[in-house]
Amino acid sequence: MAENKVLALVMLVMACGMAITGLSEGIYPDKCYEYKPLFVPCTPFLADQDSRPPTPRCCDEVVHVFGKTNNPATIEKLCTCLLASIPISGFYPAKLIQLPTACEVKLSFSIEKCING
Repeated sequence: MAENKVLALVMLVMACGMAITGLSEGIYPDKCYEYKPLFVPCTPFLADQDSRPPTPRCCDEVVHVFGKTNNPATIEKLCTCLLASIPISGFYPAKLIQLPTACEVKLSFSIEKCING
């Protein structure tokens, strides 16, 4: 019985490790490749429901990525990527919506509309 519990714990740790490695290695839809620099440093914020703020590195990438999202084509591309990433990455939609405000970035579009439609 104790062996089963140990085995279950080992398998859980391995699964968590694989999930974290997958996120850091960029298992995202192909359309999201250019946004990987945003996702990697922001994963701790986006995949966790607690209220810790995003890291400075994450916010630097938010400024960079969202700064380039300034016309209908780039907005649509980012929105498509974010929506496609949610089921794969484990990101919370509410955290994606909070990200620009948490990093004090003003957007030229509604990220809430982007995520929620």
